[in-house]
Amino acid sequence: MFIYHLAYALINTTMSVPCLYGYASVIFSHPSFQPNMASLSKLVIWSSAIHQLAFVAFSSLGFAKAEVQDAGLIFLSSMGSQIADTILLQAGEAGENVEVEIISTTIVALGLATASMGVVLVFMGRFNCANAVSYLPLPVVGGYLAYIGYFCLVAG
Repeated sequence: MFIYHLAYALINTTMSVPCLYGYASVIFSHPSFQPNMASLSKLVIWSSAIHQLAFVAFSSLGFAKAEVQDAGLIFLSSMGSQIADTILLQAGEAGENVEVEIISTTIVALGLATASMGVVLVFMGRFNCANAVSYLPLPVVGGYLAYIGYFCLVAG
């Protein structure tokens, strides 16, 4: 039985890694990140592995399997681009090279935002607040999902 689970995990990992490279290109789509895309892609893969290990280790479900979802990419991409634009705007006045500042600020901000969201989701699960989602009107949910699809299509 262990061999079956190991084979399943290896196949799943093999299929997920190309998606994670695509996710990295969406998250770090601003031109300031392009010279460091190889390192940033590895960072996305590493953070995905940590996410999956934490999800499997702390889930109350025996069949838990974690996957990074594409829904949060639009927010992470927007945050990264806004951080880069803000730093470039401030540096444009001084004429500085700010590549390191852009990357380090973005990585810390995205990491803190993601961790904060994870804490909120854990608390929502612990206090049985997940049914609050049922109060969202269906057109709102449909529009959000359509926008995610559109964003992924535009991003390539």
